Amino acid sequence: MPEKNTPSDNDGNLDGQASEARYRAAFEHCTDALFLTGLDGGILSANVAACQLFGYTQEELLARNIGDLLDSKDPDLVAALARRAAAGEGTSELRFARPDGEGFEARVVARVFTDGNGRPVTSMNVHDISDSKNAEALLRESEQRFRLLYEHAPIGIGHIDLDGKWIYVNRAFAAIAGYTPEELIGRDNLELAPPDERERSRQFTEQLLSGAIEIQRDRRLLRKDGSTRWIRLTAKMLRDESGHPLYGIILFFDITDAMHAEEALRRSEERFRTTFEHAPLGIAECAPDGRFVAANTTLLAMLGYTLDELETLSNQDITHPADQETAVHNFHKLLTGQQAVTVAEQRYLRKDRSQFWVNVTCSLRNSGDGPRVLEIVEDVTGRKKAEEALRGAVEYSYHLASHDALTGLANRASFNERLKDALKYAQRDGHLVAVHMLDLDRFKSINDTLGHHAGDLLLKEVARRLRTHIRETDLAARLGGDEFVIVQTHLAEAGAAEVLADKIVVELSLPYLLDGQEVYSGTSIGIAVYPNDAHEPGQLVKLADLALYEAKNQGRLNYQVYRESLGKAAQEAKRFERELERALRDEELCLHYQPQYDLESGRIVGIEALIRWLHPERGLLTAADFIQEVENANLMLPVGEWALRTACSAQARWVRDGLVVPLTLNVSSKQIRHPRFPAILNRVLDDTGLAPSLLRLEMRESVLLDPKFSAQALQEVRKRGVRLGLDDFGAELAALSSLQKFPLDIVKPGQELVRRLSRHDNASAMLSALVGVARDVKITVCADGIETADQLAAVKNLGFDCGQGYLLSPPMAASDMDRLVAAELAG
Repeated sequence: MPEKNTPSDNDGNLDGQASEARYRAAFEHCTDALFLTGLDGGILSANVAACQLFGYTQEELLARNIGDLLDSKDPDLVAALARRAAAGEGTSELRFARPDGEGFEARVVARVFTDGNGRPVTSMNVHDISDSKNAEALLRESEQRFRLLYEHAPIGIGHIDLDGKWIYVNRAFAAIAGYTPEELIGRDNLELAPPDERERSRQFTEQLLSGAIEIQRDRRLLRKDGSTRWIRLTAKMLRDESGHPLYGIILFFDITDAMHAEEALRRSEERFRTTFEHAPLGIAECAPDGRFVAANTTLLAMLGYTLDELETLSNQDITHPADQETAVHNFHKLLTGQQAVTVAEQRYLRKDRSQFWVNVTCSLRNSGDGPRVLEIVEDVTGRKKAEEALRGAVEYSYHLASHDALTGLANRASFNERLKDALKYAQRDGHLVAVHMLDLDRFKSINDTLGHHAGDLLLKEVARRLRTHIRETDLAARLGGDEFVIVQTHLAEAGAAEVLADKIVVELSLPYLLDGQEVYSGTSIGIAVYPNDAHEPGQLVKLADLALYEAKNQGRLNYQVYRESLGKAAQEAKRFERELERALRDEELCLHYQPQYDLESGRIVGIEALIRWLHPERGLLTAADFIQEVENANLMLPVGEWALRTACSAQARWVRDGLVVPLTLNVSSKQIRHPRFPAILNRVLDDTGLAPSLLRLEMRESVLLDPKFSAQALQEVRKRGVRLGLDDFGAELAALSSLQKFPLDIVKPGQELVRRLSRHDNASAMLSALVGVARDVKITVCADGIETADQLAAVKNLGFDCGQGYLLSPPMAASDMDRLVAAELAG
C-alpha cells in the first residue's frame, strides 16, 4: 500500500490527465489562432480559432506546412522563423493568405520546446492585426491633417499632461512665449507664470487637471526673455469615452495690445484719445442706453459705417439677434457695478448685414458727460474659422475611418463593430437581428462597357436606394467592390427580414440613369437571422453568405433565407474536397491530349491538355463533370498546379523529340487571379524547362465577366512570355470588342456555333465577324468541336486558322499521344 499523503501512480495519472484536459481546453478555446508545428513547418495541431482565421478545416491544416499559409515567395522563411524561435526571437509580423486569396497581416509569437516524446516542437500564436494596421494608417492620415491645422492656427494652442507638463505646443504659442516648440516640451506649465501669479496658476491647474473646472481668464505670461505678455487663456480637459482625463487643451490669445490700450485710457484722457484713434483694435464709447457716442477708425472700418452713421445707432443695432440678450445683460452688469469688466464673444453685423465674430471687452468709464461704456473690439473671425476647421477635421477624420469614401455608407470596420453592438442589444432585449448580404448583377459588365465612372455612379445610386428602405436603427454598409450588407435590428419576427429583402430586390432591379444612359442591374440577397441561425457575428455573416450563394444559383434577382439544407450542401462540398484530395494523392487524376491541326496542311500545330478523373465509383469523368465542384471547394489552385506541371512535363518531352508546337491548358478566373499563381507558373516552367512561348493558357469567356477579375493579371502572365487564349467565345455575353481590350493570342468560338454552321446562317455570320475582327488584331482563330465533314468544310471556307474535334482526332491518353507525335514527326 502507498504511504499516507503519498500520491499513488493512479493519482499521478489522474493529475496528468487533468493537466492535459486543461491544456486542451485552453488550446481549443483560445481566441487567437494556435499551431503546433515541426521544425520543418509541418502543422501538427491547430485550434478552432486557427481554422476560422485561415478559412481551412482542421484536416486541411494538418495536411499543410505553415509555409503554405504565408503570403510570401521566400522558400526559406519557415526555416528562418524556426531558427529565430529556437534562439528566443519569437515575435514577428507576417502576411498570410486565405484559400480565396485574401491576404491579412498577423503578429506571430513562436517558441520552440520539447514534447513528451523528446521531439523539438514549435508553438505559434497568430493574432490577426489587419484591422489595427488599417486603423493605424487612417489614424496617421487624420493626425497629419490635425497637426497641419494645429500648426498653422492663428491662435496659441498647447497640451499639458496630467502632471502639468507641456506635451505639445504649436508655432503661434511658441512665438507668444518666445521659445522654440522643442524648448517648451517637457517643461512645467507654471514656468510661464510670473512669480507673483504662480501660486494662483498652480491652484487653477490642479482644479483643471482634476476635472473640477474649465478655465477662462486673463493672466500674464512670462516669456523666455523675462518680459510678460497679457493672454486670454481658455483651458479644458480632454477625456476618453469612459470619462477619464487624458490631457488638457489650452488656447492662448495674446491680448497685450488690448490690455495696454485699456491701461493707457485709464492713465490719461489725452493718451486715451490718442490710443482710441490709433489702436489696432476697434474701440467705441456707448451711452448707458447703448447708443454710440464715439468710435475709432479701426471699428468704423470693421463695420463699414462712417462715424456720423454709427452715432445714429445703438450697440443693439449692430449685434446679431442671437447675441443681443447677452450684450444687454453685460451692459446691465457694468452699469449696476456687478462687474468691472465683461468679456464676450459674439457676432456683429456690418452695414451690408454680413456678420463676423468679435471678442468684446467692456468696462465702465467716467467722463465729464457721465458714465460711458468703453468697448474694445477684436475681430476673431479668423480664429473662429480655425476652430471650426479643427472641429470639422476631427469629425471628418472620424467619418473617413468609419465610412466608405465613395458611397458614404458604413465601411467594413464600422459594420463589424455595429453588428457586435446590435447582437448585444438583441440579447439583452430579446429581439431578432437580420443580416442581409448583397452583391450586384452585371456590375463588371457596366464597368467595362461604360467605364469606371459609370460604375461609381451605380454604386452611389445603389447606396442611396438602400438608405431609403432602412430605418435609422438599421445599418447599410459597403464591404468593397459591389458587395453590400444591411443589418436589420429590433425585429419581432424573422418574416420582417423577407419583407425588406423583397423591397430591395425590386428597388435595385429598376433602371438606373448613368450619365444620360439607362442601364439595368439588380441584386441577389442572402439572409441569416440572430438568434435563429447563429449567435456569433462572424458565423451569422458566413451563413448569410451561404444564402447569397444559393440566391445566385437560383438565377439571381431573388433573395434566399439561410436554412439547414444549405449547411448540408456545404457538408457535401467538404465530402467532395476529401475525395479530390484522395484523387490527387492516389493519382486518380490524369490528362488526355487532343491535337490541333492546320486546316490547310493537315499538320499538328498545337496540343490541348484536358483533365480527367478516373473515379473509383463514377468511372472516367471529364472536366465538365467535376471542375465546377473543384472551383466551389476552392481547390482549383492545387489541382491546376498538378495539371500545369503534368502537361508541361509531357510537352517538354515532345518538344525534345522534335514537335515544337504550343501546349494549350485551361485555367479558371480564381486560378489566374490568385496571388500565388505567378509563382507557381514560374516554378513549373523553370522545373520542366518548357519555353514560356510554347505554353498557352486558355480561359473561358466568362472570365472576362468576373467582377473580381482584373486585366492586370493577364498582363503579368504575358510579361513572363506565356501566350493567352479565349475559349467558348460567343456562348455568353462578351462582345467582339473584348478581343481588342485583352492581350489574347488565340480565340475559340463556342462549340455550339460550330455545330450550327450547316443549319443556321446567323451562326455563319457570327463566326465570319469573329474571324474578321481576330485577323485585324492578329489573333489566331481555332475551330473547336469539329465532328462532321460539312463542319470542317465550313470552317475552312470561313478562314479559320486551325481546328480540333473528334472528326480530326479524339482526346487520347499520354501514351497514345506519344505514338501520334512519333507518326507526325516520321511523316
